Amino acid sequence: MNTKNRDEFDYQAYMKDNAPDLTQVIRGPEARQQRRELAKTRITIRIDEDTVKKFKQMVPDGRGYQSLINQALREWLVAQGVKELLQEELPSILEQAMSSVQ
Repeated sequence: MNTKNRDEFDYQAYMKDNAPDLTQVIRGPEARQQRRELAKTRITIRIDEDTVKKFKQMVPDGRGYQSLINQALREWLVAQGVKELLQEELPSILEQAMSSVQ
């Protein structure tokens, strides 16, 4: 059911009529682990020891450093996309700016 465009949607009434089947709900650490495994791809990668140490120092108790590395990679990819966009569009933007100044 698509509810994004319905301002009058009553969640509580909907859940009364369409309650989840509790026998199908999986809870606990095994379920969380399964969701994590489905959400991310497990790989083996070699990273310089000093780089790993820096990331471990950036988080409390060194826990979550892999997520921090993942976030850094995401930000790098976004920056690359912006860089490519600028390389493609900047010449025409500059040309338009120069023609409007003259």
